[in-house]
Amino acid sequence: MDLLDRVYPVARDLLERVDATLLDGGAPADHPIWPLLRRLGALPGEIVAQLAAVVPDGLTGAGDALRQQADGYRHRADDVPMPAAWRGPAAEAYAVRWSGLSAHLAGSGPGTLAGRLTDTAGYLDDVSAWLGRARRALAGRVAECLGSAEAVTLRSAPAGPDLATAWLAAGGPGSGATSPSAAVLAAATIGAHLLETAADVLDDGQAVHDRWAGRLDELTYRPPAPAPASTSHLQLG
Repeated sequence: MDLLDRVYPVARDLLERVDATLLDGGAPADHPIWPLLRRLGALPGEIVAQLAAVVPDGLTGAGDALRQQADGYRHRADDVPMPAAWRGPAAEAYAVRWSGLSAHLAGSGPGTLAGRLTDTAGYLDDVSAWLGRARRALAGRVAECLGSAEAVTLRSAPAGPDLATAWLAAGGPGSGATSPSAAVLAAATIGAHLLETAADVLDDGQAVHDRWAGRLDELTYRPPAPAPASTSHLQLG
């Protein structure tokens, strides 16, 4: 359990209020939340909820399994026998074909199946590390928002599906109830604070993607050129 696992359940109600207030009342026209909403295409509470539901542990296990599979390819390639006393055209053709297949399966470098599995495991390690960074960063922002003056303002606003109606039902002007405009500004400020961090997380994830671009493409087996015809006779031993 990390910080986001501990903070998110406490913050869920506030985040739901932020999203509901933004949906109902929008935000001031010049508020910095607007470009962030357009860029990310999601409400702040939605983003936190999605990230809280994704943990990196499964990726770590998958990476370990891929490394074991790559090691298995290498061991199996070493176990395939080549009869020492086998001679003749069939033996030569077999040797050429197996040399190509074993190199494709378990040769050194990234252009082999074993190498590609190892690289994929490394990619999963990077994604897992990115998720860890993302969860820590967003958890810190959520914790800041929980103790903010804007959170107090938003929690004190009359609850209801419509801000104006709820405010009027609470007494309206002169009642001391938080006005719709104050609630909207508080929600927008909290939302922008969270979305700024979410945008940084997105940039970090894009950098991880770019580092691995082209390194995990599908491998195509290209068989070696056939061995030249031999005039030797078949010999089994």
